[in-house]
Amino acid sequence: MIIQILCNIVEDGYQQNEPDAWISPFFSGANVAFRREALDQVGPYDEKCTTGEDRDICLRVADAGWEVYFEPRARVGHKNRLTPRSLVRQWFGYGFHHPYVAAKHSSRGLRVYRPAAGGRTSAIYRSLLSTGFPVHVSIFLTPFLAMHVLAGLAVLLAVLGQYVAAAVFGGIALAVALGYFRADIGRRNILQAATFVVLRYLANLALLVGGLLGGAKLGMLYLGATFDNKG
Repeated sequence: MIIQILCNIVEDGYQQNEPDAWISPFFSGANVAFRREALDQVGPYDEKCTTGEDRDICLRVADAGWEVYFEPRARVGHKNRLTPRSLVRQWFGYGFHHPYVAAKHSSRGLRVYRPAAGGRTSAIYRSLLSTGFPVHVSIFLTPFLAMHVLAGLAVLLAVLGQYVAAAVFGGIALAVALGYFRADIGRRNILQAATFVVLRYLANLALLVGGLLGGAKLGMLYLGATFDNKG
């Protein structure tokens, strides 16, 4: 499946599809039900989807005119990976296979997405830019991406001898990083806080790198969404 980092579940009940299919609502395959008539109409799961088959079939069902309904009382338990290595491999796999589903449901072009305001009750991402482009480019402007870009600029400026500008960008990068890890740093147990900081960072790094490599394999530039939920 694709982790719900991209899921635009707005509120209980029927969901509204976005003009851009890639940020429309979908449900994890571990906790979803389809009408038989809908599956007869759109066909079975796409066997080419190593991950993301749940997103793909939800988009196909919605495109066929069926409505998507969210019932929060329908819950299932999910067992996370037990070791850091297995967690990183899992998230790398998510990132690596995201681009295939993105390319399947969108044409070539430059698309930039921004985090949506409003917290838990609103869509997670909104489209900031969508325009024609010779290749497929998808960029999610996340805090995780921002802190790395800013840190990279700081290092580059320092190498070029622009120390004041480097310090400014470095300070901004640090502020973004502190905001990003705030929920983890604020835990009472120091060891637990450090553990969550490391796990969050490694999982998101694996997701981002996986997306870059998976996109490159398909001739795309894909800087995917990361898990920025502070809950």
